[in-house]
Amino acid sequence: MTDYDVIIAGAGTGGSTTAYAIAKKGYSVLLLDRKEKDKIGDKTCGDALGSHHVKEAQELIGLPEIPDDIVEYVVNGIDLIAPDREHRLRMQGPTTTGMSFNRLKMGQWFLGLAEKAGAEVMASTRAKKLLIKDGKVSGLRIMDSEGNDRDLTARIVVDATGATGMLRRQLPESSPIERVINKDDMMVAWRDIYETPEYDFETPDILEIFWNQEETLGGYTWVFPQGRNRVNVGAGVMTIKNHRRPQDIMKEFVEPNWDFYKTKLVRLDSSGGVAPIRRPIDTMVDDNFMLVGDAACQVNPIHGGGIGSSILGGALAGLTACKVLETNDTSIGSLWEYNPRYMEMYGSKQASLDVFRWFLLNVTNDDIDFAFRKQIIKASDLLDTSMTGKMKIGTGEKFKRLVSGIGNVPLLRRVQKIAHLMEDIREVYAQYPSSPDGLSDWQEKLWPIYDQAKKI
Repeated sequence: MTDYDVIIAGAGTGGSTTAYAIAKKGYSVLLLDRKEKDKIGDKTCGDALGSHHVKEAQELIGLPEIPDDIVEYVVNGIDLIAPDREHRLRMQGPTTTGMSFNRLKMGQWFLGLAEKAGAEVMASTRAKKLLIKDGKVSGLRIMDSEGNDRDLTARIVVDATGATGMLRRQLPESSPIERVINKDDMMVAWRDIYETPEYDFETPDILEIFWNQEETLGGYTWVFPQGRNRVNVGAGVMTIKNHRRPQDIMKEFVEPNWDFYKTKLVRLDSSGGVAPIRRPIDTMVDDNFMLVGDAACQVNPIHGGGIGSSILGGALAGLTACKVLETNDTSIGSLWEYNPRYMEMYGSKQASLDVFRWFLLNVTNDDIDFAFRKQIIKASDLLDTSMTGKMKIGTGEKFKRLVSGIGNVPLLRRVQKIAHLMEDIREVYAQYPSSPDGLSDWQEKLWPIYDQAKKI
């Protein structure tokens, strides 16, 4: 007999959502986190969430409405701004409307939901080691708040430990789950939150993302107002070879070039963090084991946002766990259903945007300025791409816009090539295997597409 039906390591949005979905069905759930209980939810973040993600979770697991006191400002769109700072594209649609929120309050609310649903919460507790029996996960060794080690058994263990994937990395070599994530599939970021008593943001409902390949190669600078006199500002970059430290980018590039820095500022918070920016882990399950959130690479590869997708991942993982617990079969074959459901709802788009990420890494400031100036890609194009993972280029009005950009034929050819590769990867994901037996053959179809994308 096991100590718990499910043990979840990590009480972020993904872990807490999973715990909520399972505990409300009456199963015994232990949700643990290394942070003190009143600090759970306090992490580096853009502090924004699309409303469509909340709606999905409401439909899947009955997630309640997010309380008004957590929401600090309504978001109505995103401005993508070219390196010349003169041209911008405003994206407004279902995936760009949502909320700017208090990150700590949001985390505490999700934690409270899980606890009220019946999950046992252990804060200031470290997940130390996966317990393995007969080659399969059987539980977890923890260090409790008093520094004592304890071995706890569970029918399912969920790794929601974040970008480190601490438990994922301890899986046996025989596991089909990727244990280690490549460095160039990670992003490192730094953010500051300020009150700006002498500076008014004119459009506090519009988030701003600035591209500059010379300053933030493989990333961007963000300026997310949280009302007229408060802002979340930061920089994030891929951890490719010789990448710049985001703290240096903030000091050397952002601070000298943004007007609000020239006024009185009250610093409320400063922190750094890392996140995966790639397609989701190819399989997020093994025998008695599941991955959720950043540990499963459930993050948008273009902007690094992962709250909404981790909520989705937690909801789907919770639903799958409840189903297999009822049948008393927690094997990889029974847990597998979690994979194709997530891939269909979000993972396919992630993979397509991952291909697009490599294209963005290889464009120049001149390329971006040119594309914005000539309207080769409009806001509606990028909005469609962000929503669907598709870039439809080559017919009708879009073909005419490409012709108008004849001054940069190499760029246009590269845009067309990457559009085709994005469609190719979506076709591969449409054929995601229905059982573990087909995983290896399916993976072999992925790698050639990514190899091509990195060369465009």
